[in-house]
Amino acid sequence: MPENAISRPYLNSLLVITLTIGLLLGLAETVRAGDRSTSLSYLPSISSYLQVRYTDPDPGDDRLSLRRFKAMLDGGPKDRLHYHLQFIYKANNNSATDNRIFMQDAYITYPIGLSLKVKVGQFIPPFGLERFQPDRTLDFVDRTDVTTRLAVNGNLGDSFARDRGIQCDWNDHMGVQLSAGVFQGAGANNPGRGNGPLGVARLSYIHEGSGQVRKWSWRAGLAGSARCDADQNFSGQLPGLSKSLTSRFEGRDMRLNAFAQVGWGPLRAQGEYFRVWFEPTSGSEIAATGTYGQVVYLPIERVTVGLRYEGFTPDVHERTAPSLSQWTTAVTCDLPWPSLRFSTDYSWRTDGGTAPSSVWRVQVQYFIFP
Repeated sequence: MPENAISRPYLNSLLVITLTIGLLLGLAETVRAGDRSTSLSYLPSISSYLQVRYTDPDPGDDRLSLRRFKAMLDGGPKDRLHYHLQFIYKANNNSATDNRIFMQDAYITYPIGLSLKVKVGQFIPPFGLERFQPDRTLDFVDRTDVTTRLAVNGNLGDSFARDRGIQCDWNDHMGVQLSAGVFQGAGANNPGRGNGPLGVARLSYIHEGSGQVRKWSWRAGLAGSARCDADQNFSGQLPGLSKSLTSRFEGRDMRLNAFAQVGWGPLRAQGEYFRVWFEPTSGSEIAATGTYGQVVYLPIERVTVGLRYEGFTPDVHERTAPSLSQWTTAVTCDLPWPSLRFSTDYSWRTDGGTAPSSVWRVQVQYFIFP
């Protein structure tokens, strides 16, 4: 029997058992305390939305797709035991994850004291900034290619940037936040094949300022990860390099991320830098780098306009490796009723690569259960 047939049902069963035990402990705690309203909060509440997208690449054929249909189940108060489940379905995106229902998130969180919280299950490891901005609230139609390729578990099979593990989050309630976790290392929905473990940590500082006319704030942080690799397919993260080097990678990968974000009234900006070292057990090191910066302005209420630049190099040691240099402009409009968001952006490449030189996207997002 193939490993996939053994590991995936086993790990999914482990997730279900973990969630069930956590839910029962939370219910027992509130029943023992006699708090009926809190007990009722553990009943699942649903939220759901869908995104329909039109994509027109040049050159290439245009496409109408169901970009995302998501359903989330939540239960339990945020300051006590809380559980979260999230499912996704996609269609006509020219993606290997089309036409299948995937479980993206399945975890419980539990506070230990006022500053520490434990998280167990399947979720996004604490690496990066844009990766943690929900796609339903992005100022652009989609995340940057840089984040998708270089975040931990980005473009790794059917992982959706998730993994299974345990994480601790510490907050001093004065702006400093620290998250650290240990994960399986193969990516969610992927067979283990001996990969992992994966260790990830992120440290950030948030400052909320004030002003007589315009409120301002800023945030900055660093993140790092390290993983043992026995049989990883990193070809999606390193396009343009030989698949003989990247599709059956054995060794280790180490990642570094630095990010900053600032807001001042209707103006906000953010940027990130990624550096990833792929060190095979034999052969030369692959070193990928990527960066992006964006500025968004709100000219009127519920309307935003944005400009973004991103650059990506799959291997700084390989001069002939195709790089990415791309600009994107975007306009987004939110309608409070009937819970619609209209987004459009236009991207054009300046690197002379073989991919489409420009892409125009239009997306309509509808909140079924806000």
